[in-house]
Amino acid sequence: MEGLGKKLILAVNILFLVLFLPVILCISLVGNGMDYYDGMKLTTLLPNQVLAGMALAGICGCAFLFRVCRKIVLTRRGNVITDFALALLFTLLYFVNVQVAKETAFLVPWDIMVVRKLAYDISNRIEIGYFSYLSMYSNNIPISYILGMLLRKAGEMEGYSRTAEFIWLQTGCALVSIGGMFACLTVKKVTKNLAAVAVAFLAYLVLVGMSPWKIVPYTDIYGIVFPVMGIYFYVCRQKTEKAVMKYFYIVLAVISAMAGGFVKPSVYIVLIGILAAELLHPRKNWRTALTAFMLAAGLMLVSQACKNHIIGEIGLDYNPEVEASWQNYFYMGLNEDTTGGYNSDDASIFGEFQTSKKERNSAALERAVGRLEERGFWGSLYFWLRKMVMTFNDGIFGWASEVWIGGDFPEDLASHTVWTQRLRDVFWPGGSNMGGHRTLCQLTWIFCMMGIPGLCVCTGRRRDEYGIFVICCLGVFLYQMLFEARARYLLVFLPLLISASVCGIAQYGSCLFRRVKPSCRPAGPGETAVCPAEQ
Repeated sequence: MEGLGKKLILAVNILFLVLFLPVILCISLVGNGMDYYDGMKLTTLLPNQVLAGMALAGICGCAFLFRVCRKIVLTRRGNVITDFALALLFTLLYFVNVQVAKETAFLVPWDIMVVRKLAYDISNRIEIGYFSYLSMYSNNIPISYILGMLLRKAGEMEGYSRTAEFIWLQTGCALVSIGGMFACLTVKKVTKNLAAVAVAFLAYLVLVGMSPWKIVPYTDIYGIVFPVMGIYFYVCRQKTEKAVMKYFYIVLAVISAMAGGFVKPSVYIVLIGILAAELLHPRKNWRTALTAFMLAAGLMLVSQACKNHIIGEIGLDYNPEVEASWQNYFYMGLNEDTTGGYNSDDASIFGEFQTSKKERNSAALERAVGRLEERGFWGSLYFWLRKMVMTFNDGIFGWASEVWIGGDFPEDLASHTVWTQRLRDVFWPGGSNMGGHRTLCQLTWIFCMMGIPGLCVCTGRRRDEYGIFVICCLGVFLYQMLFEARARYLLVFLPLLISASVCGIAQYGSCLFRRVKPSCRPAGPGETAVCPAEQ
């Protein structure tokens, strides 16, 4: 069974490379020239071909830097200092982001506008009654409740000088910093390389820390900490030798993934990845695997009980017959008009089948299969390639294509200084200086995408160690490929993807400079020596 597990890990690596490399190649060489929905194309100051060349040069430089810096041994004291420095940096980022949010906040339409209105009703203890939107998209029930409780808490806080809704922005900024902290800790835990941690911090700062998405109180930002937390705790479970700690970390990993799935169901991909990674070596992991499966099953029941409690508490008349199922998202993910993105014509199927979920699911699946048959095998493969290029070719993750100003923030928070206009020129839709920010984000995102395949070039023990990253990255890719796709859906996974990318770049360095075989690194207090063969 151990040999089978290693073969399965190798198969997952090969499958991921076969699927992901053509997408990176098309983004790097074709970019916006790819035939996909024009409304999702990102305009930057430099074409993707130039940015890809710069990213490739950056990866080579980082790979060499990581290889040189491997000689810097992180002792126990060094770990404490590094953790303290990271905590300080991300605390500073929180306060900076709060100030930026005050200057740039505005109301965003679409789903968040609906959720915002529901949150106010929940905060004021107004019963919701029948609301078809929540019956159709029941995934928005928890976030509506969470925002409502935060709003109520802010209203009850004595001396809270801001509009109560400002607490949503503060919470979003805090979650952005926590997600970044865990991304850097994951890189440090895996690579033990200070240079890699620094690159992870800078990449996170550009793609998430500076992202204007922090002003949108929705599942993308509110779920952002959970995927990377789950992976971090799973890596800790792999690294520890103590049996008790293995159980402790696997429990934390499963709880993190389950909590994320409660906020945003796509995070269950990480839970599936953790369980799959445990099953790859059943003889070695059967006790922790059994613990993980039993805990996941129990938490699924708890999650459903919590959802039922929320439904009862907010007075929602929930109708499960109109709930959107995977068949609906699979059907929409195959439409040509938006290249697998949201399509209002496909959403009209809910109007056709209002009383029978079974009939609607059957019709959606039949129509989806019809689209596949109409395209044929090669046509379907090309469609999915175009769809994935559309999804991944956006370094600002839909901010230019999905966001427009739906109204002013309830209270005038901005200072209206020169910085107010400068920040709005960068982050507001249609701002005069958005081009520079878009280009920097696109460069950083291409850099990260090019780094992720490095996870698959490792061998031996490292392949087992990186298996959890590859499984989760493959899960994210297949989720976007098979169902309704948006660049925004990658936001919640960004801390995980950034840490995976930096670890992949470290592996490039190990492969490129493998012929250089230095002596074993000396061990610090409480550590064992690390030799090249073990890296």
